[in-house]
Amino acid sequence: PLTGTKGGSSGINAEYGGELDVEEMKTLIEGLKIVATNDDLNIMYSILDVDGGGTIDCDELICTIDGFMREVYTGSEVKESFDQLCSSVVENSQGDSQGDDVITAKDLSHAMNLAGVYMTEEDVLALLNEIDESGDGIIDFNEFRNTILGF
Repeated sequence: PLTGTKGGSSGINAEYGGELDVEEMKTLIEGLKIVATNDDLNIMYSILDVDGGGTIDCDELICTIDGFMREVYTGSEVKESFDQLCSSVVENSQGDSQGDDVITAKDLSHAMNLAGVYMTEEDVLALLNEIDESGDGIIDFNEFRNTILGF
């Protein structure tokens, strides 16, 4: 439920162990410009707080997103998204300079910026390494698909 904050924080704060409390979630939703009533937020929070611990940790968030993505996207839609991502990066001449249908750290950073998500270089590399199953420093379609569909 939407009451109180852990330590009175006003944004997403890693000092609390990387967990998202109610007020931090509310701030995140507002920052994403999602219009939601307190009832909507309570429902979202109860869905995301899988263990009922009063905070949302990374595992809970990933688990929920993973389930949602499997329900929402077909394989062909994932391929279309990957192709659009690669082509949008090429069109903006800020990434995938090789045009080889792979996503590099530079591509990923640019795509995240286009989505309004600004990440440090360290965070981009951590995300890339999380998705990059082969360890070759790039994300190919299969790795992208596996991440989106939760394989």
